Amino acid sequence: MRSRHQIEGHAVLARARRFTEARGRELAVGAAHWRYVRLGSGPAVLWLTGGLRRAALGSAFLERLAATHTVVAPDYPPVTAFAEVDAGLSAILAAEGIERCDLVGQSYGGLLAQAFLAAHPERIRRLVLSSSGPADYGRRWLPVLALAVAVVRVLPRPLLTRLLVRGLSGLLPSGPGPRAEWTAVLWRTIGRDLTRADAVSHFAVAADVVRRGLVRPDRFARWPGDVIVLRAENDPTQAAEDVPRLERLLGRPVRVISMGSAGHTAVLLAPDRYAQWLEDALAVRPLDM
Repeated sequence: MRSRHQIEGHAVLARARRFTEARGRELAVGAAHWRYVRLGSGPAVLWLTGGLRRAALGSAFLERLAATHTVVAPDYPPVTAFAEVDAGLSAILAAEGIERCDLVGQSYGGLLAQAFLAAHPERIRRLVLSSSGPADYGRRWLPVLALAVAVVRVLPRPLLTRLLVRGLSGLLPSGPGPRAEWTAVLWRTIGRDLTRADAVSHFAVAADVVRRGLVRPDRFARWPGDVIVLRAENDPTQAAEDVPRLERLLGRPVRVISMGSAGHTAVLLAPDRYAQWLEDALAVRPLDM
């Protein structure tokens, strides 16, 4: 018999499936098959989700944001180079007739957002990073990322699933309710939906961004946009020095909006409050540079 938390986790996934069925679109770009959702109306926002790679897991938040914005949110196909990510995101925006947008990257999506902004500064009005730090990783990270790719390729699938679930569940808040529910979501998503190729892609694309030096200060020198960070006090992935590093990397002041103690997974566990924080970020008037 399934526990209450397993049942609640199943309900989260069922809601995500219904959301994708109602809002989902598909696009072939090269050899990659992209799935994404578009909803709402108003100023365009490109939402880049985190390491679970499935935008619909944040459906409650996306529907709230769509009350005031056109929201485009892709899943990530199992590609291995950032050029493939770039091509896919660019093709989706073109297919939707979006020339310029606000760009929001959550967690792993923040790395992709910074690399996409570096490649296309003319397309981005502002950058919002949520539960994500500066992507100015030096080449010293390459051996770590290369090792991660190699390990993910060969680990037995059950062991790989357990390790990934253990790592991601460490970002969930303590307490029996939400933690147990979303741990059930992690087990089902990582164990049944995501493939080994998805796990390889996670690290391979990050390694490609680092190897090619795609995120560096000179890439942002002529970009006139604004940068806002959504930061939780108890997010283990965000460090005190992240904001000064971002300011050096992007060459401009960075505004911070506090999410209090909502943690790394506020977008999943507190969708209404998270939508308000993001709406506040998107309403920020540009700083005088």
